[in-house]
Amino acid sequence: MYAYYNLKALIDRYGSHTAVIYPSGYSRLSSESLAEMEKEAEEMLEKQNYIQACEKYYKISEEIVKALSEHYAPRVMTEVFRRTKEGKTPWTILLLNKAVDEIMENIKWKDTAFESIFRDGWIAAVALHRWGFHDFELTPSSIMHEVKKVRGMIKLVEGILRGLEGCSGTTVSQAPF
Repeated sequence: MYAYYNLKALIDRYGSHTAVIYPSGYSRLSSESLAEMEKEAEEMLEKQNYIQACEKYYKISEEIVKALSEHYAPRVMTEVFRRTKEGKTPWTILLLNKAVDEIMENIKWKDTAFESIFRDGWIAAVALHRWGFHDFELTPSSIMHEVKKVRGMIKLVEGILRGLEGCSGTTVSQAPF
């Protein structure tokens, strides 16, 4: 039931993007949909709609962390399952931060510089969400600086996500709700 609700919530909130249902039963936006969202975020930046662009970049990063957690953060996923069974919101910012740490422990980057790109991208996404979207405290220049880091994170993991989707997920396009 949760996977169905989660998929419906994703589509309701972000439109008719394609979702991937992972073996755990959780739905995540597909790498294709995340690329579409990135284009939307770029268009927002071009129109100087910085607040909405900040939120869009954060959401992309959040989806990346959740999708990678399915394969590289089993301890965090155990906590997510427990919270779901208890009727709580599955993810918190603390769990997302723990997931980033666990992903970095378990993913075998070819280059240690990739770890910094991933972590810096996540930290930048959180800054965009908090200070750019919620509190309106970032200047356009600061936003662009943080966006650059998030773009690095996205580029780093796009191939990994496509590979994970291809080997373990069920792709669903705009489910009939």
